[in-house]
Amino acid sequence: MEIIVYAALGPSGEERALARRLLAEALARERGLTGLPAIAAGANGKPFFPDRPDLQFNLSHSYGAAVCALHHLPIGVDVERLRPAPRRLSRGMDDGDFFRLWTAKEATIKRRGLTLHTLLSPLEPDPLCHCLEELLPGWIVTVCPTEDGPVRTVRI
Repeated sequence: MEIIVYAALGPSGEERALARRLLAEALARERGLTGLPAIAAGANGKPFFPDRPDLQFNLSHSYGAAVCALHHLPIGVDVERLRPAPRRLSRGMDDGDFFRLWTAKEATIKRRGLTLHTLLSPLEPDPLCHCLEELLPGWIVTVCPTEDGPVRTVRI
């Protein structure tokens, strides 16, 4: 099944609301839903639709950017603005390489429903992750599905 990723840019500070609007827009366009189903959070904070287990989603936002991923199986997504990497974490990596690795690890963790503290562990990103660098120029977007499939992106 197709992996769908919606992305948008907006004012810094309004990313959370933008991510929710993206989710509502994606569900309307892709699934014909009017209005968001009730959202709950798992033990580690991963959001889900308790009444719609057939709809899996994940959200991320960073510095004015927001992304939303949809699939029928658990999925994770992360977006980070390309900027100088934190030196204590990057250990000499190029900024782009650091954020590609970081977003892949975070998308993997989010798909699995783990805590973000896991980012600092030696976890390897899932090989199913797809880096979507061209989706939002200046940001790195990575989506991590449970099963591989075609990725369709929509920039709003």
